[in-house]
Amino acid sequence: MKIIPLLATLASAFAIANHAYALNSDFCDGTREHPCIVQDTDKSTSDVKHWRTVKMIRDAYKGNTSGLKHAWVSASGAPSAKGFKKIASNIEKETGGKYKKMIDLDLREEDHAYLNNNAITLTDEHNWINLGNSYQQSIAAEQGWLQSLAGRSVINNVLSIDQFDEHKFSQGVNVKVDTLESEKSVAEKAGFEYIRLTVTDHMAPRDEDVDRFVSLVKSLPDNVWLHMHCRGGNGRATTFMAMYDMLKNADKISFNEIIKRQASVSPYYDLTDIERKHPDMQQYYKARLDFLMHFYQYASTSLRGYSGAWSTWIKEHPLS
Repeated sequence: MKIIPLLATLASAFAIANHAYALNSDFCDGTREHPCIVQDTDKSTSDVKHWRTVKMIRDAYKGNTSGLKHAWVSASGAPSAKGFKKIASNIEKETGGKYKKMIDLDLREEDHAYLNNNAITLTDEHNWINLGNSYQQSIAAEQGWLQSLAGRSVINNVLSIDQFDEHKFSQGVNVKVDTLESEKSVAEKAGFEYIRLTVTDHMAPRDEDVDRFVSLVKSLPDNVWLHMHCRGGNGRATTFMAMYDMLKNADKISFNEIIKRQASVSPYYDLTDIERKHPDMQQYYKARLDFLMHFYQYASTSLRGYSGAWSTWIKEHPLS
């Protein structure tokens, strides 16, 4: 069995001590106290769910496509290990091999890893296993979880996405462990530089994550491809694709046009639609939309010469 390199013993001990859930229990019920291990990719799923590039958006959208011609950016859900290789192959084809570097921007706050080359997630009902954690705490929590799995030859009760959604919490399969790796390890093997932002699912990103993203985008050299993904390829991936679009084009494209063109390709996720599957989540989608409207103003101001960070700007223009 191949196991990823883990953080230092102190970091792992910190993570284990600070988990709200039982690390070594096979029982799960979809709560934060008893989360479930869910396998997000397998032979029946796409290796790269909701794959899209800026070129695909430019080709699909019937409205204003200004600013989309030369952007080397893509998004998706969590790929399998094979999926990362497919993404690299797609980038090779689209750029004619002219890229200097590929970056995997992992937007996920929740614990996740790769079991036998398939993406797995430790999750509760809203995918909020690390809700309220800092970046450092989320990373340490994930390492603690992986440390708890490292000595196992079999991981019990691994659920499919459908089983989790249908609350069939005891009907998972027992999976023999051949390989257990971090996303960083898998992505780097496929030729990517790995960068992580710990963004909470369904919510607006925190100011520190926004600052890091803005700094990354503004510092990207020519001929670098940026691939962004969350778990499902919907909310977080679309949010950050829209933010990238705003940072490049908010001085010439309206807010609504940017949102609509990001929704013109699979998964057709319209960030202005705040009425979704769970009514109790509407407040978070509204807050995310409010954030994006403010971020559009920030991006427009930045394109006109403002050089300050988002966290500085938002103090002077607070969200209502």
